[in-house]
Amino acid sequence: MHTFSNEAMDRPHRAIKAAGILRERAWAIEGAAADAGADEIIVAVVGKDLTFGGIWTAVREDLMWLVPRVEGQGGWSLIFSPKTSSAQVEERCMQFARIAFKRWEAMQRWAGRQARKN
Repeated sequence: MHTFSNEAMDRPHRAIKAAGILRERAWAIEGAAADAGADEIIVAVVGKDLTFGGIWTAVREDLMWLVPRVEGQGGWSLIFSPKTSSAQVEERCMQFARIAFKRWEAMQRWAGRQARKN
């Protein structure tokens, strides 16, 4: 029987915490977004160790190499458009947390069904 690793089961919980860390920085993300040009994106990062990793502004073409580089292995990032407000940042963070919670719920249901089969 396949089961989820402890790390996999913990990942949604940690993603919810990461969303909270980014939400706490909504004002800083809004500031970066206010200064960004139309051809730029804002990347906000939380590391695997749940520390705030920073905010980067970059041209859209750099997105593919920038995100893996600043996110590291196992971290989280959210990408924002120029002129994004702090309220919009907070809403994105809440959506991210809701998705992570739904993932955790689905994993719990699956694990429960597997346990009942045995």
